[in-house]
Amino acid sequence: MLFGKKEEKLLVPATGECVPLSRIPDEAFSGGMLGSGFGVIPSSGEICAPIDGTLESVAQAKHAYTILSDGGLDILIHVGVDTVSLGGKGFLPLVKDGARVRAGEPLAKVDLDFIKEKGLPDTVAVIVTNSERIENIEYTYGACRAGKDTAMRFRLVKKG
Repeated sequence: MLFGKKEEKLLVPATGECVPLSRIPDEAFSGGMLGSGFGVIPSSGEICAPIDGTLESVAQAKHAYTILSDGGLDILIHVGVDTVSLGGKGFLPLVKDGARVRAGEPLAKVDLDFIKEKGLPDTVAVIVTNSERIENIEYTYGACRAGKDTAMRFRLVKKG
């Protein structure tokens, strides 16, 4: 791979409205403490892989998914804010740890109404937790379709 030459991208994992991190009602995400990324205010409960890679883990509470991309990026897809408190209720993972995933492939189904009934925000955060490996980031915000629209374009830089 020629670092800095090839454009990479992250697709939106949920249909709805793609928004800047600053719109996520959680300081760890909105302040960029965990890395670069974006949010999606979902209108549908299907959560898709934003990039090709390996599903490294599904959180015990089924609300968060980590993917190691083919380019070596660590991607966190976190559904909702404080949804770990639901103990997995309202979340149905469709893939298991270690599975190979393709961009746009469904990862989970989420009951957005259940999350809202519990008084929790349902915003989906997509974070590149090793974002020091990317540069020239461009975002596209607005209406979006899961697994079809690009939210973030960037170039990889050489590690270390």
